[in-house]
Amino acid sequence: MFRKLLIANRGEIAVRIIKACQQLNIQTVAVCSTADRHAGYTQLADEVVCIGPAAASGSYLNAEAILMAAINTHADAIHPGYGFLAENADFAAMCAECGIAWIGPQTEQIKLMGDKARAKDFARQQAVPVLAGQSLQGLAWPDIKHAAAKIGFPLVLKASYGGGGKGIRVLTNVHELHQQLRAARQEAAASFLNDAMYLEQFLTTARHIEVQVLGTGTKLFILGDRDCSLQLHKQKVLEESSASILTETQRRTLYDLSRQLLAGTHYQSLGTIEYLFADGQFYFMEMNTRLQVEHGVTELTTGIDIVAEQIKQAAGVTVDFPEHVGLQPKCTAIEARLTATLPVKQTRIETLSWPADVRVDTDYHQGDRLVTMYDGLIAKLMVTGANRQQAVRNLQRALAQVTLTGPTTNLTFLQQTVARPAYIHDQYTIHSLARWEASK
Repeated sequence: MFRKLLIANRGEIAVRIIKACQQLNIQTVAVCSTADRHAGYTQLADEVVCIGPAAASGSYLNAEAILMAAINTHADAIHPGYGFLAENADFAAMCAECGIAWIGPQTEQIKLMGDKARAKDFARQQAVPVLAGQSLQGLAWPDIKHAAAKIGFPLVLKASYGGGGKGIRVLTNVHELHQQLRAARQEAAASFLNDAMYLEQFLTTARHIEVQVLGTGTKLFILGDRDCSLQLHKQKVLEESSASILTETQRRTLYDLSRQLLAGTHYQSLGTIEYLFADGQFYFMEMNTRLQVEHGVTELTTGIDIVAEQIKQAAGVTVDFPEHVGLQPKCTAIEARLTATLPVKQTRIETLSWPADVRVDTDYHQGDRLVTMYDGLIAKLMVTGANRQQAVRNLQRALAQVTLTGPTTNLTFLQQTVARPAYIHDQYTIHSLARWEASK
């Protein structure tokens, strides 16, 4: 097992990884920017290293500074969390060159799945259904326009190396494509240090379904599925495990497709395979080769600490689960992301209290000041129920009991959303939340 692990991230996910390390008796090193000097997660770690200025480019995206912190503190492993450098193959390779274990998949898998265009080509080779699409890498405007016409509008423009909803535009005509392409590329370059873009067919009616996997190189465990259809501005807001709209036959088909996708890759570590589901058909979208933001609902439905298992796998410790763990969830779990409403006029949290018997993943406490330059996430609230109906009622009750004053948040919107008949009766698509927000 590792002796000391450096967490190349911040906020609630740093807290989550620290807790897993404490269970495994691993010492932790937190890194922080100058903006996070007094963040809660820095108080939980055994050591803290300030790696640079507030701007992410000089701190959390600064691979050299993070590696130097790991070397100077004698850390023998690095966990990247999600976002920032979590899917940066070059950073993973640099860790290996420095003799530091990387808590994540093989470099070649990060490269393969990190490029959305290449990942879709690979999925086609594996006979996994994919929506029509086209990489824009190296194409001049006339070729881009031709590619868009061939696929057909509406289209979605995506950052090839993106995630977290950044660098994405939905387009209804070629004029919008011309207008949005430059801005999308700039956003992608700023967020992922790469401005490569990808065009894809846009489904007007679909659900967003994802599969949680953990590979050991010789075995691939499927730990369950999640419905992440309720998104706003390309950011997930509510996530459920398992996806209640799927029949048992559809779920088995989904898991078979996921095994088919990764067949022969000897995949190691955690990964999330994302699909669009429409008219009874699954379409591969992308694979995130990292720990996912919404991993907690899968932990609740399986009873597995998947962060700890990810660390154990990287350390060479044998991990093993029942073969059908994903097909036999212990409960239904739902997560709601409580976020700040940007721009934030007041950052100090005046009062803050959470309901009892609810899992809350957060790095904030009463009296803290929000740091929103990286993201607006305040907390993830997770509830469970014997079935979806009970879980929804528990979520309604939990959100009604949250007290947070000071910064403006999406709390009222969450409360209104989970009270909607369409949500209660599981009748929505990936576009519903945007429509609900517009009608509020």
